[in-house]
Amino acid sequence: MNKSFIVLLLIFSFSYSEINSAPPAVADTATQDSTEYRIKPVRLAIIGGSIVGSYTAIYLIYLKEGWWGEATPFRFKNDFEYASNLDKFGHFYTGVIFSELFTMSYDWVGMSPFASTLWAGITLGITQILIEFKDGFSPYGYSVWDAVAGTLGGFYAMGKRFIPAMQYIDYKFAYWRNNKEYWKIGGENKGGSLTGGEGVWVDDYYGGNQTHWLSFKVSKMLPAGARDYYPRWLAFALGWGIDDRRFNNKLPEKERISRYEFYFSPDYDLEAIFRPQKTWSKNLVTIFNHVKFPAPAVRIYPKAGFFPLHPWYGFSVVF
Repeated sequence: MNKSFIVLLLIFSFSYSEINSAPPAVADTATQDSTEYRIKPVRLAIIGGSIVGSYTAIYLIYLKEGWWGEATPFRFKNDFEYASNLDKFGHFYTGVIFSELFTMSYDWVGMSPFASTLWAGITLGITQILIEFKDGFSPYGYSVWDAVAGTLGGFYAMGKRFIPAMQYIDYKFAYWRNNKEYWKIGGENKGGSLTGGEGVWVDDYYGGNQTHWLSFKVSKMLPAGARDYYPRWLAFALGWGIDDRRFNNKLPEKERISRYEFYFSPDYDLEAIFRPQKTWSKNLVTIFNHVKFPAPAVRIYPKAGFFPLHPWYGFSVVF
């Protein structure tokens, strides 16, 4: 997750600042006349030039030496054992966030809703493949499944617009440094001078520090007659992360394989709370609606526990 996330974050620090108006994202726009959407050449040049320029600058200045360092012979890597594959969800989440941002960019350019989400997915797919290709010439190795996960996330915005069932679900993420073992050993040799030298938080998967969530918008699922009696903002989420067995020296080496933990928690639907009307505010709420903000949570597996304010583990009851 780390390289993809940081690369794309830096790209949008250059390019997304130019975006100030885009058509709202709605699920039924696929049936509208495509002649309503006209690409604006100047805006297309701004976005295209920003992306190309950012990719080039970030590679030459930041990634070439900072991430990959000395080149090695190309190799594929089977990394299914790493972080119990929670990193694949991290790559997917990176794709989710930036599929939304690229879609907003292409909306601003004047593309139709289908074209903007399609090109967002293509852009993310190309980015993920190129990053992994470069990984293949580094100690990391090329991970096919990292590229697949990130690319699938890149088409998330398309799914939200054109698959009705996805209107009821948001993919969310939470991070809090509860367990410090990853950092005590220097982030498993991740990071370096460009990231503080001790690791990268997007690679800190262990001890429930990083959790992923599917948040269900209950109000939208209810029959029309029942919606007036249910708080529109109240959603419920199912989450997952992995425990800290990886760093438990009391266990035999062969048992230090992280296990998944699963959670259940109430959640907030920010779209229902703020009900944004302007395009910029809709876009902002869309992005923040992919963050799982603190709320009470119950761990339902492997050991039941209650956390009054997950992901902050400061107060917890384990049964």
